[in-house]
Amino acid sequence: MKKWLTLSVLLLGAGVVSSALAGQANNSLVIGTSQEPPNINDPWRTNNLVIATEITWYMEAHLIGKDDNGELYPEIATRVPSLANGDYKIVKDAKGNVIRNSVTFSIRKDAKWSDGTAITPKDFQFWLKVEQDDRVPVPTREPWDKAKITLQDADTFTITFDPPYLFADQLTSAVGLNPAPSAAMEKAWSAFDAATKNLDPKTGAKQITDEWNKFIAQFTTSRGLPKVVSGPFKPTAWRAGNSLVLTRNPNYWLTPKGGADKYIQSVQYRFIADTNTLKVNILSGQLDALSYVGLSFDQAIEAQRSERGKYKTYFVPGATWEHVDIANVGARAQSLGLNDKRVRQALMYSIDRAALVKALFEGKQPVSNTWVSPISKLYQKNAKDYNFDAAKAKALFAAAGWKPGPDGILAKDGKKMSLNFSTTAGNKLRERVQQILQAQWKAVGVDVNIQNFPSTVVFSGDFAPRSAEGKWDLFMYAWSNDPSVERGDLWASQFIPSKDNAYAGQNYPNFKDADYDKIWNDAKTEFDLSARVKLFDKMQSIWTDEVPSLPLYFRANPYTKVPGLVNYTYTAYSLYPSWNAAQMGWASRGAVETFTQK
Repeated sequence: MKKWLTLSVLLLGAGVVSSALAGQANNSLVIGTSQEPPNINDPWRTNNLVIATEITWYMEAHLIGKDDNGELYPEIATRVPSLANGDYKIVKDAKGNVIRNSVTFSIRKDAKWSDGTAITPKDFQFWLKVEQDDRVPVPTREPWDKAKITLQDADTFTITFDPPYLFADQLTSAVGLNPAPSAAMEKAWSAFDAATKNLDPKTGAKQITDEWNKFIAQFTTSRGLPKVVSGPFKPTAWRAGNSLVLTRNPNYWLTPKGGADKYIQSVQYRFIADTNTLKVNILSGQLDALSYVGLSFDQAIEAQRSERGKYKTYFVPGATWEHVDIANVGARAQSLGLNDKRVRQALMYSIDRAALVKALFEGKQPVSNTWVSPISKLYQKNAKDYNFDAAKAKALFAAAGWKPGPDGILAKDGKKMSLNFSTTAGNKLRERVQQILQAQWKAVGVDVNIQNFPSTVVFSGDFAPRSAEGKWDLFMYAWSNDPSVERGDLWASQFIPSKDNAYAGQNYPNFKDADYDKIWNDAKTEFDLSARVKLFDKMQSIWTDEVPSLPLYFRANPYTKVPGLVNYTYTAYSLYPSWNAAQMGWASRGAVETFTQK
């Protein structure tokens, strides 16, 4: 049984008692989150849940990172590559087109794994070998499918992209290249290789997936904790369904001001799926801070009203995109007309997003019209906005052959438009949004059945990537991305998950458009920003006309932390508070504040 406080009249009555002084007393940090990842510290991000990445960053160092201001800084590398220092190079053809680029990194002499062994170029070569293997179900192999690593000396290596990669000079974790401990993993990898090398990727897809899960589970799960890590913290204990404890890694090399002993020595994540219970634990002082994945927006507003100086609530403008994917292909999608863009457009016109945002978020979260964040320079400012228009929605449904039946539900060829709508169970805000959308669709004759499941289920390989198999018709969730490296990959057809590619890829709606693919390919090698803006304008125009997903809004992500906890910050550029894990600390214990939450 979970020990965390449960929602009760008694506990609410005792709500605001004291701040979480325990963390300051023993120099620890207690964080609450509403999601528990199925695995952590997977260098290939075969599970790329936000909460998995946030927790992973405590344990994972990177060649270079990006701070709250969007500035790059070296971590494993000795310096940030640039054209000016010669570590970033571009090769052009006679017409001036960039045909190849490369970036060179030198690894710090003191960069070590948690077991004390040196981090070497071999660890990056191993990562790339696995990343490029077609048997591995990575979300995307782009841009690593054509990348090569060349050794310069024992500590220095060059990565070459041919064709060129647009963001080669910004190889943060957001675009991959995570060090993998080759010495710890290679024996198990060889076992995976031996078990699957003779299997046909199509007929043997299930066995390959099973063998991969067997391999990665040895290093990333509660039963197989990461054995060797590179980041400032290492995992100590994981009680599935309850908590995860991380302790400071003495072999981590970047020392914060005044010495590491003045900063957080251990971090405990408490997994509390019910966000009402999570809120009660904040009010009662059981938590020092909330994760990026914490309270819903309305709960955060309520928490803000009850602060009384015990904690502070922040609303961080971000690039996290809430939306509803539509199953675009497959027998079930076809029977429901979801493969017809007129039906998808009608679903869009049927919902009043402006009213939804005003009612639930006091207008603080902007309605989105495309997947590109308004923060990004690539955002199309005049994108088609699909303002609520029930009459236009009904006309589009009728044009597609869907007419109201005796019960008011749209029908065609004897089939009722009855859609299965799923999201993450326990997220109260999403459940409220879901109910509002359900009512708005019902008003135009669309029947919606809500079928929610835990995040570990909906984001598993058996659910999200399988829209073509009829696992869901509508699926609401969020994508988070660094807006400075927006690539448009989500909608490229090569990233459609399928049985043939072991369900790799994140194009869950199975959106496929030849014009989009062509422009996306051009945009990948367009180094001139103004020209790339024009290409993204075209991509967003195609996307808003085809409506593979229903854009809802961009989050201003809320979280809380108690006074005195410093450097627990993030922005749309640094993405998660764990980016700065080595410098988190209590001012009362001597930690120096370097970054202040904006």
